[in-house]
Amino acid sequence: MVELGQILSGLIRRTEEGRLKWSRAVENDRFVTSVDAISVVIIEQDYPGSNRFRLDILDESGETVESLSFRDMSPGQDELLARLYVLARRQALNVDSTLEKLAKGLEL
Repeated sequence: MVELGQILSGLIRRTEEGRLKWSRAVENDRFVTSVDAISVVIIEQDYPGSNRFRLDILDESGETVESLSFRDMSPGQDELLARLYVLARRQALNVDSTLEKLAKGLEL
């Protein structure tokens, strides 16, 4: 059986390699990608004193079949989920391109 920690690591690796394309979801602070017919949503949730993240996995019909949140993880996995959120957000918002344009405008 594949564990969610393995899935999380695979999502980070594929995102860093540019093999997953993340986009904005309808709601703020949510980003989505798909692997075949399976969708993955990463969500930032505000909690007093910190931000926490949740990963939802949706099947072919759009039903959430599994979720991974800070309550279910070790501290190391929590950091991985935060890393995935940053990567997904940067890609979905095209941050690198914007920063390159800004640097060019500033003649850096």
